Amino acid sequence: MKDNAVLGGLLAGAAVLVGAAAWAAQVAPSAPTPQDVLEFVDGSVLHGQVRNMDLEHGLTWAEPDARQAIHFRPAHIDFIRFAHARAVSLAPTCHLRFANGDDLFGSIASLDSERLGFRTWFGGAMNISRAAVRSITFLSSNYSIVYEGPYDASGWTVANNASQSWSYHDGCFVGSGPGTLSRDLSLTNSATVEFDLDWNGPFQLLVGVYSDLQTRRDSYWLEFSSQQVSLRHAPAIGLPRNFGGVPLPGAGSKGKIHAAIQCNRQEGAVSVFVNNTMLKTWKDQGGFPAVQPGLVQALGTGLVFQQEGVAGATLKLGNFKVSQWQGPSEPDTTVETANTDSIHFINHDRAAGKITGIQNGKVTLALGDTVLDIPLERVTQINFAGAGAPSPTAGPWVVRAHFPGGGSLSFQLERWDDKMVCGQSPIFGSLSLQSAAIRQMEFNLDRPKGEGTAVADKEFDSLDE
Repeated sequence: MKDNAVLGGLLAGAAVLVGAAAWAAQVAPSAPTPQDVLEFVDGSVLHGQVRNMDLEHGLTWAEPDARQAIHFRPAHIDFIRFAHARAVSLAPTCHLRFANGDDLFGSIASLDSERLGFRTWFGGAMNISRAAVRSITFLSSNYSIVYEGPYDASGWTVANNASQSWSYHDGCFVGSGPGTLSRDLSLTNSATVEFDLDWNGPFQLLVGVYSDLQTRRDSYWLEFSSQQVSLRHAPAIGLPRNFGGVPLPGAGSKGKIHAAIQCNRQEGAVSVFVNNTMLKTWKDQGGFPAVQPGLVQALGTGLVFQQEGVAGATLKLGNFKVSQWQGPSEPDTTVETANTDSIHFINHDRAAGKITGIQNGKVTLALGDTVLDIPLERVTQINFAGAGAPSPTAGPWVVRAHFPGGGSLSFQLERWDDKMVCGQSPIFGSLSLQSAAIRQMEFNLDRPKGEGTAVADKEFDSLDE
């Protein structure tokens, strides 16, 4: 970074900065009060508190040991994770995806040919241009968020703990050696497991869903490497069954992805998404082992991350979200650009035509001269024809806000303080959000995933924590 020397002079002896190697080797001491975390594009980290942000002054940062506030420009910032963020209890009914990659969880009030009425927990009632909406996924009536975090290490168990096995730091778990990280989530229905994964060398990470935390058997294991993702089932009795693999997009020795594992117990299906794109769906033709009253549960209820012994690789896991649902099918979240609207049904059938509106619990679909009013309980997803609203112009103040409970919005940031965030969105126009509703703010959105991840040649190597 060009202003290395300047920042070093400002922060020497005061900043709390660490790189990936330090993350893997130690657990940071508990701070007396929670602090915001600012991570730069090279992986260096600063602890403190955001005082304010605006176009004129940049980001004003307060560090407990610094004599005065520090000012940063946004060009070298990766993200800010706010200390005030905590999990929220939500019961959303649908998931919106926008043409620019944003998404929201909430409930639909209305839909016509021009506008979508939508309500979120943090923004209240919103009127959204229909042209900006890519798809609406309808969630199961018993959809719930089982876990979100990590905000600390409580509830997690580390086993086979080598000197550089899993440790908690700055809202993530980091490890450079063999070790197992697990948590019992009482999974009994179908589930979706989401997480961010960073790596800086060839690696092998096993993710066990529905795992028996005592035996590590009776699990479906997703094996992530720097080249591919594969699936296998480890039954309580008998040999493991392999279901094959699929190449990992952007495979290489360094990278960063957002992964989602979607498990449908009733249909015996496991799907893997990377950066919101489906890679593959595997089906166990025999179905997942069933849970029968009075018998030992065939599948476990836990989640396991197991790093295998690949020398030299540092992994970072964070931004976990585990949701649970029950029903004949999880919605088909693949979205294909088309010239017509389409509806996906719970039996996996599809119909294409023109969606004219949603009201009174029904969606209206025009098929030529035929008009159908379809009950929403029969619909899993609506995809809209391929028009889309323009994305924000790339620039240092274009940010993406991430919310507890899921969802994100990108906009041109104009001002942030401890009460409100203000900006301009091509979808919503002038935008005002409560600062306390934002879990994380991401900068430099046009920077490719995995570029500048935390590995070596840190900007702040000379500074000790």
